[in-house]
Amino acid sequence: MHLLLIAASSLAFATAAQAQDAPAPADEPVEVAEEKPDAAAEMEFLKAQVEALQAQVSELSKATKAASPTWKGAPQWVDTAGWSFKPKGVIQFDAGYVSLPRKIAGAVPVAGTSAGSGVNTNNLGWGNRARRLIFGAEGSIPGGFGYKFELELSQGGVNYEDMVISYQKPGSPWSITVGHQYPLSSLELLTSNRFTTFMERAGNTDAFGYGRRLGTTIAYTDPAGLWALSGGIYSEDVANANVARTGWQASVRGYYAPMIGDVQTHLGFQFQHRNQPRDAQNVRYRQRPYTQVTDQRFIDTGAIAAKGDDILGGELAAIYKSFHFASEYQMVWVRSIALGTPLGINNATGTTNFAADDPKFRSGYVEVGYYLTGETRGYKGGKWDRTKVLHPVTDGGWGAWQINARADFTDLTDRVGGPATIFVPPAAPAANVPLTYINGGVTKGYEASLIWLPMDYVKLMLQYAHSDISGGPSARAFSGYTTPSPAGFRHKYGVDAVTLRTQLDF
Repeated sequence: MHLLLIAASSLAFATAAQAQDAPAPADEPVEVAEEKPDAAAEMEFLKAQVEALQAQVSELSKATKAASPTWKGAPQWVDTAGWSFKPKGVIQFDAGYVSLPRKIAGAVPVAGTSAGSGVNTNNLGWGNRARRLIFGAEGSIPGGFGYKFELELSQGGVNYEDMVISYQKPGSPWSITVGHQYPLSSLELLTSNRFTTFMERAGNTDAFGYGRRLGTTIAYTDPAGLWALSGGIYSEDVANANVARTGWQASVRGYYAPMIGDVQTHLGFQFQHRNQPRDAQNVRYRQRPYTQVTDQRFIDTGAIAAKGDDILGGELAAIYKSFHFASEYQMVWVRSIALGTPLGINNATGTTNFAADDPKFRSGYVEVGYYLTGETRGYKGGKWDRTKVLHPVTDGGWGAWQINARADFTDLTDRVGGPATIFVPPAAPAANVPLTYINGGVTKGYEASLIWLPMDYVKLMLQYAHSDISGGPSARAFSGYTTPSPAGFRHKYGVDAVTLRTQLDF
């Protein structure tokens, strides 16, 4: 702006000078033919100077804009060459109460400190924790590259979140992501924990042992945004310090998400093929009571000798104005190892629990939610996204208020042979008798949550969860578990949990 003022002043001065040199009165001679070319040349010179100054001011403005951050929950630097950088993070603090088990039927023990002595009541009651303390950065690199790097620092240690490099040629529907990431496991898992409607993701995420792995995902996304198909192959968690990282997983996921009138729909599926490491060929499925203020799992299969498992799941969701619906269902087929199977060099099961046949387990949920203040739940790219608060408290509004309800179940029981044979811990199964009934237990959960978003990047959530549990580790404490009927393993009890979360993300 200073340069423009100087140029304008110069132009005014030149004009004044020309006025002083204006033609003399009629009685004095005037050489008009000689002065016209000089004035025209001077004007052209001044015009070129102004244009040069304008170009310099434009370049200076671009440089200033590139160096000045914009704000999107956190400062974000973007330049015209394609580079960008944005710090990011999530802070979540949870506190709550998990009740002692309440008897529903039968003489269920509600005290004990280890599997086989009843329901483990350690770490029940009041609890709190830093659920997530995630810090990192993300951005873009010229040529279609991108990056994301996150570390999780809660509980006095360091864990690894998303750490990926991505590439998508500008204008291309194909993309590739390499690094530590979630495999293609479910709608809930691929949704960021910042945008979930309950404290923890659905029961299948906890029960079936989902987590990030090091690998590669290739995706094709319809340019119109109607559908996408992704596939990937993954190794193990980068936190696994073993030299022999022989476990791996292959996954595929697809979805179709058309707008039908005013309704945003979502129909998806996913398939996973998981192989266990050669030095620990076993699988174990277990689940918490819909909160992590306790580490207790009331349903638990224990370790089962297996090469791995296969998982098939379906997804269904819809958004209509302030209302949303979501549902998922998954089946797990365990590829168990039969008793007496030669394991080969460097192979080990890590357990003495051999099943008579391949067990099958299942999990699913149905959820509905509604914004009382008129917002619409965010959705983008086949997963839930950030909700835009219509009237944040910073503008004198009430923020966004949302209510949600969910019914969730996980069944970790299966008859895999003839008469059921369960051995009471700590006794081990007889060497020549495989398990014919897997009694991991069944949980049916009923959840409700109230969410307040004062603004886009702050979230408070109050949740109530009731779990009806049958079977599982507590049932193993009873005698007579060689009876042929699995009904003897289904002693029932209930657990209640109330939790509160305070969250900030940027």
